Amino acid sequence: MALIAARRGVRVLAVEVDAKGDLPEALGHPAVGFQPVVVQRNLSVLALHPEDSFQEYLAIFFKVPRFTRLTPLAGVFDFVATGVPGPRDMLMVGKIAHEERRREGDGEPIWDLIVVDATSSGQILPQLTAARSMRRLLRGGMLRSQVDFVDAMVTNHRKTALCICALPEEMPVAEALELHDEVVRDTDIGLGPCFLNRGLAPLSAPRQRRLVELLADPATARAAAPVLGEGVDRLVAGVRFADDLSHLAQPFARRLSTRMSVPVVAVPLVAARSGLATTRAVAAALEAAG
Repeated sequence: MALIAARRGVRVLAVEVDAKGDLPEALGHPAVGFQPVVVQRNLSVLALHPEDSFQEYLAIFFKVPRFTRLTPLAGVFDFVATGVPGPRDMLMVGKIAHEERRREGDGEPIWDLIVVDATSSGQILPQLTAARSMRRLLRGGMLRSQVDFVDAMVTNHRKTALCICALPEEMPVAEALELHDEVVRDTDIGLGPCFLNRGLAPLSAPRQRRLVELLADPATARAAAPVLGEGVDRLVAGVRFADDLSHLAQPFARRLSTRMSVPVVAVPLVAARSGLATTRAVAAALEAAG
């Protein structure tokens, strides 16, 4: 999504939340840190980590420099920010809100679009709802105003959309539907399209099936060996295995499409190592899907 938008002239910030993620590599760049790094034209990436978010928050809003980390006051802040789940999650989302609020000298936003490679389904809602949870604890003051701003950004359907991703398998589909239902039932967060990753197209065309049948015939395989080389049987077995996987995945894909209240976009499996070439192939598939 970030690559597509950047190609269209949109200034994009891609944010990686998972410390074990490979978002920079997927965009053709080595690992990045807490500050945005340009990795492609119109596209920057930063890696979001709780400790860095905490330090920036102290520096911006309390004017606390990094060397005061050794003071007793810093220890209290550390305990609140990292020992209590709500504030820690709020700081993570707060960094994204800070980037959304950044402006050029003429008042224009630094970023036209922010794409966040978020955490797993079991962790994302505590992060997105952390600001609202903290509003119950804060009656006023600067902290309350910051929490209000973060909550307003997350729940603004014109600014923020949660795109759920799944695989065409039983457990991922069940988790995706559970997250979808919880978002709709218990939050004010807007939902974007759902992405069904790593789909395999079945051998639906008669010509495709006929070709596989011909190659499966030993006489045809021997005749084709001078051109195709050895291992035609393994090629046929691989094609048939992929076809079987495709048919096994179809019930899960139908269940996802039926239960989701948003469109489900199928993303085909790209059999390649993670990297810019693979990301470009996935981007092309997304554009083709509309």
